[in-house]
Amino acid sequence: MTSYDPYQPDQQPGYPPSAPVPQQWGTQPYPVQPYAPQPYPMVAYPMLRTSGMAVAGMVIGIVALVLFWVPFVDVLLGFLAVGLSWAGMIQADRPGFTGKGMGIAGLVCGIIAVIPALVVMLFFFGLFAAGAACGISC
Repeated sequence: MTSYDPYQPDQQPGYPPSAPVPQQWGTQPYPVQPYAPQPYPMVAYPMLRTSGMAVAGMVIGIVALVLFWVPFVDVLLGFLAVGLSWAGMIQADRPGFTGKGMGIAGLVCGIIAVIPALVVMLFFFGLFAAGAACGISC
């Protein structure tokens, strides 16, 4: 008696030898052409990073536009947006950084937010000054 491998059904007694395996789907009937090298080497460009200060300046500028009616907070946010956006625009001019457009947007939003904030703040303090000078009878 011959020994047989249980994992090979062709060798088990009582089974006929297996038929040849047909070609599988997705295989190519012709040999694959080798990859042709490039005639010149590819240049690796560094990844560009967005300036975080420009993004922060733009976000704070938008928040300052929304909160223009809050007297002290908006002036603080407006000047902070102008400063961060200015620094972000300078950083975006360096090689490897982007985001100059966001810096410009934050600068414009910050400047536009400071103007009505100053008007509201002057009106706010003008009412209290007139009320203290005039008293209750005015």
